[in-house]
Amino acid sequence: MIGVFSCKGGVGKTTTVVNTGVALANMLGKERVLLFDANFGAPNLCLHFGELTPEVTVHDVVSRGLPLESAIMESQGVKSVFGSIAFEDEVHITDLGELIEPLRSRFNIILVDTAPGIGKEVVVALKACDEMMIVTNPYVPTIASTLKTFRAAEKYKVPIFGVVVNRVAGYPFELSMTEVKRSLGWPVVAQVPESRLVQEATAAGIPVVRYKPRCKASKGFVDLADKVMKHLRESR
Repeated sequence: MIGVFSCKGGVGKTTTVVNTGVALANMLGKERVLLFDANFGAPNLCLHFGELTPEVTVHDVVSRGLPLESAIMESQGVKSVFGSIAFEDEVHITDLGELIEPLRSRFNIILVDTAPGIGKEVVVALKACDEMMIVTNPYVPTIASTLKTFRAAEKYKVPIFGVVVNRVAGYPFELSMTEVKRSLGWPVVAQVPESRLVQEATAAGIPVVRYKPRCKASKGFVDLADKVMKHLRESR
């Protein structure tokens, strides 16, 4: 169970979850990978699959006591548990790990999309995950915010798989990968180029790795999925 975190919003965290998850499902099979939306306050995992009103969501599970299995949907070749973008009541989940536990034996890997920041909602997700992946952009303010996520990982003793540098455009004012590594003190496991095709794919409700599989951004996400697979094999 790998949580995908970022202290700053807008870095492409959900996009990373979606496309890495679809790429992993292509490798392992759609029955072995699950995407889980743990951004209870502002979920948007479903939007990346064109699902505006999922039939059953994690919000229904929590508020109505439904079994979590009833919220599993298949879309674009991967299984997901979506959140409800229309749910208005506050959601209180004290133990996300306990909620997801029944699904652990069913899937090889569960990728957890989380809220930005380091608030209570994020801490609940942190505590539930076996490892975490941190998404950032190659800009000084974003890197500075990312350091807070590293401190949270240290505080709750959650192992870090690595850093994903997303939306790399190659501008001269961007930090180089060497500078990112030096600033964060942690390996960069993948870098994903900036591409308008990512936004285009999101608008179409199709993950870019399926929408335009040969574009540079798609190749970046597939490379990340390869790194996750290698990590899983080595850890076993």
